[in-house]
Parts: sequence; C-alpha cells; structure tokens
Amino acid sequence: MTRAACILAALLALALPAVASADIDPASDVLLFQNEYFPRVPPPSATLKGTLTSLTGQANKAGYNLKVAVIGARLDLGGAPQFYRHPDQYAKFLGIELRSATGLVQPLMVVMRSGVGTYGMGSEANALKGISVPAKATSDDLTRVAIDATQRVSSAAGHPLTLPKPAQAAKNGKTSHAPLLAFLAPVVLLLLVGVLLWQGRRRRNTPA
Repeated sequence: MTRAACILAALLALALPAVASADIDPASDVLLFQNEYFPRVPPPSATLKGTLTSLTGQANKAGYNLKVAVIGARLDLGGAPQFYRHPDQYAKFLGIELRSATGLVQPLMVVMRSGVGTYGMGSEANALKGISVPAKATSDDLTRVAIDATQRVSSAAGHPLTLPKPAQAAKNGKTSHAPLLAFLAPVVLLLLVGVLLWQGRRRRNTPA
C-alpha cells in the first residue's frame, strides 16, 4: 500500500465510527446530526416540520437534549422493519444505537401510529400518559402528536417551550439541516483508497 493510501485509510477509520455504528435504520443516522427525524414518504408539511424543529431546538438550548423520531411507515425503519408499530421497542433499539455512537444517553421519543415510545427519560415520561395517536394517522398527524409530546415532556422536565409563529415555522421546515457531507465523506474516502490501491497494483504488474 502506498503512503497516500495509508493516510487515506487512516482518515477513513476516523470518519467511519459514528456513521458505521448507526447505519441500520435512517433515523439513527439523521439523529446523530439533528434533533428530529421525519417520515420520508410522504413528508409532513413544512410548517409542522419547522414547528417541531423549533421546539426541539429550544429544548436542547435549555439543556434538555431531546431527540424525536417520527415514523410513518416501515420504510422509515430501514433494516429494522420488525419494530413497526412497536414504539417502545424501537425507542430502546434506537436509543442504544445513538448511545453506542455518541457515548451519551439522551432523552428520546418515537412516535408511530400505535403510540409513543421513550428511552433515556425520567419522570417527565409520565406527562405522555393519555396521549393518543390516530390509527390511520398521516405524516402530518404523527408530527402533530410529536409536537404535543415534545411540549409535554420538556415542560415536565422544567423547560417550557414556545410555539413558533406559522410563517417562521414554515421557513424552518423548508431548510434541510442534515449534513449530507457527513454521510458522503466516508464513501468518498473509501473510493479514493480503492483507486489508489488499484493504481499501485497496476504499477507493480506493469513490466519495466
């Protein structure tokens, strides 16, 4: 292996741990970089997305490091579809994935059509008693439940939140802040290592 390839391999090893430790389900990747995960097909409205983003941002700024995953279909679970309609089980699974990647136990909520699951919470989880999710909830419905649940647990934890104005919420909801580069960087590095190894092998096999 050439010196350049060794250097790239070392960089790849540094870049991969967080991504590699959370690559089974999409939410475990997204929640490493932002506080909320939304259904992909169909996505909720920009206003609802922006509202939840604002609330989780407020909670985190206040020191309550809440993560929220809104799961609309098995598609959102990637390689872990068995957890669909099992919010408590998925919350534990997702929470452990995030903990293995970050070394931290953070309060986490999962909202699905069958209910709301939690992980890493204390007594504030009791504020979710009585909350219900419509059996045929749309992505918008699920996000509304997530908004309500976020307000409840954060307030119970001593951090009341303020709903953003609709116009500002819509603006926030149109802004994607999951850093694509964070996902692409390890892939690019891997490709570069592969190219350098191939070139080195080709030079060795070329007659002088």
